[in-house]
Amino acid sequence: MRTSSYNIIVKVDDDAGRYALLNSYTHAFDIVNQNVYRYLKNEGSDCDISDETKKKLVKRGYITSLSKEDERELVKRLLDKIYDEVRLKNFGFHFIISYDCNLRCVYCYEDPILNGCACLPKCRISKEQVDKAYEIIIEKDKDKTGRKTIHLYGGEPFLVENYEMLEYIVQKGKELGYVFSVTSNGYDLDKYMDYLEENSKIFSFQITIDGVEDIHNERKPHYRNKDSFAKITSNVDSLLKLGISVSIRINTDPYTMERANELLDYFKEKGWLQYQNFKAYYALLRKEVPIKGENGEYSKEMFTQSSFFCTYLQKGLEKQGCGKVMCQDYSVRSVLTNMLLGKSTPYKSHFCGAQSGMIIFDPLGDIYSCWDVVGQRAYRVGHYMPDFVLEDTFADKWFDSRVSKFSCIKCKYVLFCGGGCLANAIRTTGILQSGTCNDYPRLFNAEIKYIYNEKIKKGIDEN
Repeated sequence: MRTSSYNIIVKVDDDAGRYALLNSYTHAFDIVNQNVYRYLKNEGSDCDISDETKKKLVKRGYITSLSKEDERELVKRLLDKIYDEVRLKNFGFHFIISYDCNLRCVYCYEDPILNGCACLPKCRISKEQVDKAYEIIIEKDKDKTGRKTIHLYGGEPFLVENYEMLEYIVQKGKELGYVFSVTSNGYDLDKYMDYLEENSKIFSFQITIDGVEDIHNERKPHYRNKDSFAKITSNVDSLLKLGISVSIRINTDPYTMERANELLDYFKEKGWLQYQNFKAYYALLRKEVPIKGENGEYSKEMFTQSSFFCTYLQKGLEKQGCGKVMCQDYSVRSVLTNMLLGKSTPYKSHFCGAQSGMIIFDPLGDIYSCWDVVGQRAYRVGHYMPDFVLEDTFADKWFDSRVSKFSCIKCKYVLFCGGGCLANAIRTTGILQSGTCNDYPRLFNAEIKYIYNEKIKKGIDEN
């Protein structure tokens, strides 16, 4: 018998000498004392525990009879089985109406294809292309197992000049029973309000507001008048009053985090936190943006994912947001809470839908599976005009990206992490493959400490 290689042990209480103990494939979650910790860490050679405790450790998978190689093979089989169950079977469909945008966000990852050296044509998707895309959607979802939400993306999908084509896409989707999730900057939505009121039950929006007015306008200026905050927030007001779900994304770095409280105060003043159809979340800004320092110079600072989460907690933003303003954490808290409650928690065989079945139709006839690389033809997965073709050379890099093939298989977090974001791997290493974990272990451990302090500690102390 030996200690499992897939145990996660985190010291959560210095004073009481308590540790959180998890096993990533049995999904056991317990709080243990220092004796148990030392027993597991030293393979039983430095500490003795009762026979009853040993039996519990075996039963819950913390101690195993499997060799390291056999245990790794078990995890590999789990990952591959789960991946095969979803790969190219549960599709999600997306339309890029055009590669055009009316804002000039300073951190835009699409900037090279929107305005820069690799600028793409600003043509809109055609009716012929939309018709072809819907033929594919119908064929791929013939078993009615796919998601019944179509995502609208860009560029900016709700540009004024996109009205006719957007209406055409939505009408065809409505007839097939689809609803629409939209990633929009929100600027031109006032031109669509009558249409949105008529169709309020089939739309939901994600809109980015990066801070109070001066911060937002500095980072997300309109290409003409440099001011976008007042118009976007007015349109958010209108959406909420129509009962349309709105999720506000707050792209955050150390500079904007310093004034995060001001934005929450603004949300409260607007009354947005009172709406059932409103929520917001802080998202880590990964592209470096010049930040004005105290001496008037510009510096470049970046959060890690774990330091970002910890700063969010330290500033009390969760409580200030009245449960409506969360922090992007790749669903770690949800996973840990479910484990704590003994609820079924699925293993994660891949990081996101880009590796299993996202189909993004662009206005040039190409297909992508990841929002972060649209327009970069080296990362397409195929084309849909004149016919639907997944090109093996490209598609396999996304749709056969098995985390079990990489060194991740040795990691005790792999069944929670899914191997990390492939787009982030491209940004940081230039290679499209799993293994760029983006500070995930430290984020996971920080969330464990949060769960312990918020949901476990008081109950233990009372007993």
